[in-house]
Amino acid sequence: MRRGRSRRGSGPIQVSPYRHSYSVPRWRRLVGWLCLFSALCLMVSAAYLVITAPPVTVASAVAVTDGAGKPAPTTAAETVIAAPPSQAMQSAEPPAQPTVSAAQILDLLATPPELSAAEASLRYDPFTLITNRARSKMTSTVAQRGDTIAGIANRYGLQKESIAWCNDYRLALVLRPGDVVNIPPTDGACHTVIRTQRKDIRAIAAQYKVDDPYAIIDSAANELPDIAPETLLPSGTRLFIPGGEGEIITWNAPVQQDGAGNVVAFDPGSPFSCGARAGGGTAWVNPLPNGAYVRGYYAGHSGIDIAAPIGTPIFAANGGPILYAGWNNWGYGNTVVIGHGPWSTLYGHMSSRAVGCGQVVGAGQIIGYVGSSGRSTGPHLHFEIRFRNQPQDPAATSGIGW
Repeated sequence: MRRGRSRRGSGPIQVSPYRHSYSVPRWRRLVGWLCLFSALCLMVSAAYLVITAPPVTVASAVAVTDGAGKPAPTTAAETVIAAPPSQAMQSAEPPAQPTVSAAQILDLLATPPELSAAEASLRYDPFTLITNRARSKMTSTVAQRGDTIAGIANRYGLQKESIAWCNDYRLALVLRPGDVVNIPPTDGACHTVIRTQRKDIRAIAAQYKVDDPYAIIDSAANELPDIAPETLLPSGTRLFIPGGEGEIITWNAPVQQDGAGNVVAFDPGSPFSCGARAGGGTAWVNPLPNGAYVRGYYAGHSGIDIAAPIGTPIFAANGGPILYAGWNNWGYGNTVVIGHGPWSTLYGHMSSRAVGCGQVVGAGQIIGYVGSSGRSTGPHLHFEIRFRNQPQDPAATSGIGW
């Protein structure tokens, strides 16, 4: 296109590249500036009100009653506006704060706080206390010097018979340091099954005077499966019979010996002990020649039993001083003990005695009469021979006659 001079009203119009093709009207620009200015004013006013607002407290409404107990008219709570601090208050110095010395701080830290009763009750004991629980299984203990069956039984809260019925009967006679003692969970007896005896659980329960055979089956000490009372258990099976009663046990009473081993006193401290006396010893004779031999000597039985009618005379098996004459709490009942030097003889379960303390008897002299006193199942003589307080088999002693 040919460029010529520009004339007014004629010729092409030349447009500058730096000029907008559309312009905003002036009245709109004016309205926008006014809105922006108003918003700015509002923001400044709000900020001023927030900064300069005084603290406000609101009084809570309180119910007021008259003398008759009826509510009295109240006025609405008013807003209390704190007054600005006065010039005097602003200029006054703040009060001095209390101070604590380092020594006082150490004393306070070293002094434990005093708790009230309610706070003390909330404090916990850091230790766990477990109550004694009932034992359900067999256990054992090793005898120490000075231990006795009675002492061990008392330690475990059992009868001494229960300890004896669950151990070798030798322990009931002589308990030595180092012996292992079986301890049942409760009072009762122990039994070792011998299959050739053909005894089922019901028969074993009856042997130990237990009415319910399931007391044996259900005992945790036995660990038996769910079986019937008619079951025959394998040989060697050891059973605990809760509440069972074994054979009658004749317990050893304490004795006093001299340096040579002679028994000079029987059950010292008992009111029926005759004190320390030595001597005696001649020939052996049968203490009950008209009796019937019913039970022999073995580890669980320290003498022999000779049955005879009540009142049958009993003779001294040897000569010597009377060491004991009276009732015995170790199971012998009415008892006489005679010393024969290192030997001694015991006569138990008498119905009455014919001798007393202070006497010296000869072999074959009447010392008492057959009875069933003490731990006895019928009239008989329990007769013992001891050498230096160790039980011997009377039937093996020459002159006794059994």
